[in-house]
Amino acid sequence: MKPSSPRRPIRLRYVALGSLAFTYLFFMEYLSPLRRVHIPYDLEGFHYPLTDYAFQALKQGRFPQWDPSIYCGLSFVGNTQAALFYPPSWLMFAANWGRERLSYQSLQVLVIAHVWLAFLLCYVWLRGKKLCELACVLGAGVFAFSGYMCLQLQHLGLAAGYAWFPLGFMGIDEAFDTQSWRPLWKLVAASAMCFLAGYPPTWFVFAVCMATYAMARPWRVPVILGTAIGLGASLALAMVQVLPAWEASAFMVPEAKYGSGIKDPRFFLSYLFPNFYNFGVNVPVLENFGKEYLYLGAPALLGIAFLFRQRNPRLLLPFLAVGGVSLILITNPHDLVWNVIQHSSLLAEVCRSAYFLAGITAVAAPLAAYGLDDFLNRPAGQARGELFGLSLFLMGAWSSWELGRYLADDAGLASGWRSVFDPAISLAILVLTLYVWRTQRGASRAILAVALVLSAGVDYKVFGTRKRFNAGRGSGQPYYSDTSFPGLNPAAFRELRAHREYRILLEPAGPAPPDLRHAGLTTPQGFDPFFPAQYRELLQNAAHYRNNREFALDPEDEKTLQLLSVRYAITYEGGVLYPRLTANPNFRPVGTANAAYRVFEYQSAQPPYGFADGSGGGSVEARVWSAERREFVVSSDRGGTFALHEQFLPGWRASVDGETVSIEQWSVAFQSVRVTPGRHTVQFRYRSRGLEIGAWISVLSLVAVGAIFLLGRRRSAAR
Repeated sequence: MKPSSPRRPIRLRYVALGSLAFTYLFFMEYLSPLRRVHIPYDLEGFHYPLTDYAFQALKQGRFPQWDPSIYCGLSFVGNTQAALFYPPSWLMFAANWGRERLSYQSLQVLVIAHVWLAFLLCYVWLRGKKLCELACVLGAGVFAFSGYMCLQLQHLGLAAGYAWFPLGFMGIDEAFDTQSWRPLWKLVAASAMCFLAGYPPTWFVFAVCMATYAMARPWRVPVILGTAIGLGASLALAMVQVLPAWEASAFMVPEAKYGSGIKDPRFFLSYLFPNFYNFGVNVPVLENFGKEYLYLGAPALLGIAFLFRQRNPRLLLPFLAVGGVSLILITNPHDLVWNVIQHSSLLAEVCRSAYFLAGITAVAAPLAAYGLDDFLNRPAGQARGELFGLSLFLMGAWSSWELGRYLADDAGLASGWRSVFDPAISLAILVLTLYVWRTQRGASRAILAVALVLSAGVDYKVFGTRKRFNAGRGSGQPYYSDTSFPGLNPAAFRELRAHREYRILLEPAGPAPPDLRHAGLTTPQGFDPFFPAQYRELLQNAAHYRNNREFALDPEDEKTLQLLSVRYAITYEGGVLYPRLTANPNFRPVGTANAAYRVFEYQSAQPPYGFADGSGGGSVEARVWSAERREFVVSSDRGGTFALHEQFLPGWRASVDGETVSIEQWSVAFQSVRVTPGRHTVQFRYRSRGLEIGAWISVLSLVAVGAIFLLGRRRSAAR
């Protein structure tokens, strides 16, 4: 059969709009108007309080640099996971500007929008390799809708950072093809966005993958050197976040998080069999603990299988190199990786074995596209109308069967070795459809292509959405306001808000410490990687640790409660603290008992400021109390050491009567200044030094990169 005449390529805007509609349908249970499930876990309990805190601060007219809500204060601007400098975050803030609080739905939309972005960027990258459009669409689907992205929806920084990988690969490809450094602006932009998305370990995976990809190409020193320079330039662009994070991390409790590597080969079975480990939304949390959903999908499995017929295997070498390096870093064979990175505290912190799973999926997508492209471009036999109808029928019937089981809360989805039949049937139907597609022309080919893409999408959706690892029942939109907090009696909440400078002792199963950010309340407890080492030292004999970041405090330890300025405790009937607080005469109940949580007031509480150890005497009036600024009027006959019970970390500056004074470390973790007898105005202000310097570097780097790019463009035009 003669080959058909070349078809006009589909315009990118149609692909963008079509994939946007597809993404909405893929996640429709998470989005309006259905909103039957929501993304739970870290997105709800960790990222949402951070982004809402930043949003509220901006609404109040201040830039959020300090976070007083947990651990007696932390650098907020240094917390990369807040994604404070990530441009899409600012679009989300703008969209919510008319609201009192940031909508949780908008945060979910932000994450899901990155799934669409991942598809679109991967499609453009693959089209640049001159592969057929259907192979590009299916390959991009592997990248965006298969297991890794669906698994990471709860982690904003991982999902957002992963979405930028194709743009980086694209820049390297174009630099090699044109023998010019100019296309590397795409690598610089992708790298900067990946870092600013909020999770440095994902950027480390990005950097390793990009460096490996460049070095595995035909040896061209300028482009390889340009890749290294580009990664460095991207960090200069992101220095507004890099330096504050570096400043804050210098005082955190060090954690070597690489682990021992993933050595159990059974872990990787979920790449092939989507429900080998049952991840249904109703499955107990501890079932299949330590296993992950990584399903690559029938297009990836079939495309990679077709590679054995690849006529130019050298094209695959860069992808195989990235996959091989990622696999080594994932499995840590013979502890090779750990023996290298353990000598660097920075590498031990940012190199995490499990996150290199992103590298596997990032190369599975182009490998699948190459294999499918090779198959689809081979000579086809005579068209047979009955096969066209049969393939459409089988795809429709199988997709309907899968959706039926999905809508019935996964009833009938087999697990274990019985789950082999699901991908096997999908593969068989896919092979038939691709063969028939080659024999068709015109509208028949287009119909088959659309049906094939939708069928693959159904397969990904059935096994990758509304599952235990990325879905919880309900809309997930808690109601926070200035007058109410979920589970608290309104009168009790009003009292907490009226004395928000004091801290709150929390029940382990009560409100999570990060949730207090929504209401402007504070606690000495918390959950954050930036747990200060000095704070751990302060509490070494007082805290009872549940893990390396979370701890409980003894309500009978009055010395510690007063040092940490604890005035309230939140518990519930049946909680660990409830009987102890009820029996303790130093605590009184606040509000009525008609709420899920009960509030108690510690009646001997000490404010988070004052003369240390009773020195100075006199009086103290707090005039200004905000996150980044504390101002007091101090009167004393003797003078002495005035202490602020807030973390002593870089960035705090103090003045007495407008004159700058040095801050001294007090009681291991807090800060103090010396005041003379008389009446004085004492002020503490927080301004991150890293932010000031980093902002200037970022601005100058942006100007420099832009100027170099424009200069190169003018020179190219002049030739």
